[in-house]
Amino acid sequence: MHDQNPARPFGRFTVSSLLSSGVDLAAFAVLCRLLEGPMSTGAAILAATVAARVLSSLVNYLLNYFLVFHSKASYGRSAGLYAGITVGKTLCSALLVAAAVGAVPALPRLAAKIPVDVLLFFVNYLLQKRFVY
Repeated sequence: MHDQNPARPFGRFTVSSLLSSGVDLAAFAVLCRLLEGPMSTGAAILAATVAARVLSSLVNYLLNYFLVFHSKASYGRSAGLYAGITVGKTLCSALLVAAAVGAVPALPRLAAKIPVDVLLFFVNYLLQKRFVY
């Protein structure tokens, strides 16, 4: 089922992304607090980052599948494509930010990351709409 108004899925995609970001940040904060006792700070941050990202990606996938795109695609196929796009998006972000900072060393990392991730947000929407759901 596709909406007649193309702004609706994109608006729902934006809300889904914001909710998933909230899950990521909350899970990261809770996990850091829980893990910093039994683990070193660096290990706790790494473990919390990975676990929070997995959880928030699962939340995002499910929100997109059921509420954003109202998908009928098979779970296995769509989940695999979603995971591939998510990993690719993460790698592209890191590489593009590193390239921008390498080209303009005075450029603050955050100033490079924000426009890169905004661009990748739109690319991510188009890829998910076209190939995942």
